[in-house]
Amino acid sequence: MPILPKRKLPEEAEIPTASMADIAFLLIIFFMLTTVFTRDKGLKIVLPEKTQQVVKIKGERIIKISINDRGEIFLGEEPITLADLKVRVQQRIKDYKQAHGGKDPLVVIRTNVDAPYERMIDVFDVIKQIPEARAVSLASIRTGGG
Repeated sequence: MPILPKRKLPEEAEIPTASMADIAFLLIIFFMLTTVFTRDKGLKIVLPEKTQQVVKIKGERIIKISINDRGEIFLGEEPITLADLKVRVQQRIKDYKQAHGGKDPLVVIRTNVDAPYERMIDVFDVIKQIPEARAVSLASIRTGGG
């Protein structure tokens, strides 16, 4: 009887894992270097230069907008909705300019430190839409024993 050659079993393919850690490390470095981080956009506010002079402003020249700790908006002492704010502030600016020879009033947004941050941003965005509001000030209010 003839001798048959032994059947060779096919070799299983092997994946070399010795350099896997090196490859993973290089991929991490590659992605860290090529990632573009976006910067958070904040409020675009142009601040005046610091001066030593104190400017006194008459109370009648100030249009006060207040936000309490619950996020309620007040124009002066009267509650107002965000939807009505633009029209009412425009009217107050117009009335002030007519009464004072075209001088610009100061719009002050006073926000309670415990108020929702988004509320102040919403009010500020509404005031920015008013072209007549050239002087806007932001202030914080602390209430209670803190």
